[in-house]
Amino acid sequence: MRHRLGTLGQRAALFAILSFAFLGAFIGAVPANAQSTEVMPSDRSFMVSLRQANSWFVPVSKEAPTRTTNSGISNAGRDIFEGHSRLDVDLRKSAQELGVVMPNDVSGEHQSLIDEMAARSGDNHDRAYATIVRQAQGGLLVMAVQTRATTQNTTIRTLAHQTVQTLIRTMTVLENTGKVDPSALELVTAKAQLNAVRVLGQNVDPSDRELLVLLTQHSLWQKPVSRESSDRARDAKVRKVAGQLAAEHTQLTQAVTEAARQIGVDLPAEPTTEQKSWANAISSSSGEELDTMYANLSRAADGSLITQVAHARATTKSVPARIAAQTALTLLLKHMLLLEGTGLVKANSLQMTDVPAIAQSKPGGSPTSQTDDSFPSVGLLTGIAVLVVAGAGTLWLVRAVGHHGEHRR
Repeated sequence: MRHRLGTLGQRAALFAILSFAFLGAFIGAVPANAQSTEVMPSDRSFMVSLRQANSWFVPVSKEAPTRTTNSGISNAGRDIFEGHSRLDVDLRKSAQELGVVMPNDVSGEHQSLIDEMAARSGDNHDRAYATIVRQAQGGLLVMAVQTRATTQNTTIRTLAHQTVQTLIRTMTVLENTGKVDPSALELVTAKAQLNAVRVLGQNVDPSDRELLVLLTQHSLWQKPVSRESSDRARDAKVRKVAGQLAAEHTQLTQAVTEAARQIGVDLPAEPTTEQKSWANAISSSSGEELDTMYANLSRAADGSLITQVAHARATTKSVPARIAAQTALTLLLKHMLLLEGTGLVKANSLQMTDVPAIAQSKPGGSPTSQTDDSFPSVGLLTGIAVLVVAGAGTLWLVRAVGHHGEHRR
């Protein structure tokens, strides 16, 4: 039965594809926490996708406690119902404020999904509910994180932040029921098991290894730079934020090291050459320049990494890697908020594209001077993820799981 369900999950993953439409945009150098009323197409897509998800998450989760005898599923249903009901209220309020038209009616595919779930009960319902909702939440998490990292609109940023926090909690609640089919968590296509690499005698998924390496390198440059900035920054707020980031990167390092020990991954001992150049640029600056450079480079690096972490959190089948990704996602989300709170982060510093020009020097040896309007050159907004939820695919998986459950009886 488990093998059969796994096969169904892998096939269903082909129908629930997370598509990425990379939209390049040149953004003016204004404070990232300044109020912006502009609604980008990617922001609008996120809001519509959240509304579409809420339109079926809420009703099927409201009914979940009445269709199961499993306390875990019952609790998960109540948690998801309450969480997404609150999100829907905030979403509608934000949409009205920004003049974004939201779909009011449930789509035909999602209504069919609601009807299918309403016809099931017991274990037949539990396996389908946990797997389908968790899979859809994973895709929504990646989109919400990408929006949180890149949007200039502060209303949408707040909404995306709340969405990520809700999803981090409810995804964990669903996973703890033991009813989620791990083979259905891929957001693009199922990876061939033959692509797994062997490290220290264990089979390690390449994406899990990449996650742990990236997080290690991130802390290897962020922790010492944050510690230095907590001592040398001119602004008291920057010093406080830098000190907190330095301390919490110790926590992240511990989580990543433990995950690497459990699954058998060798971790790097140094950051990348590019990260060293960012650290050197900050170390060679002082005063207001140091404050601004630290805040912008750190926020850009966090914004570049967090979407990869969210993808790993949504798709990994390794429990140690999932725990590390959850820790990283929570801390990076917090760090982005703290850095933005300094008031120094520019709207064109939300993601890293290449080695920033501020790390270079003029022929005379002094750092290249830049005005606030041009700082820094890291700020081409890279990709905005646009989530395409295949309603027919999710409906097919529910039917397939349900029919399998009937055959099982």
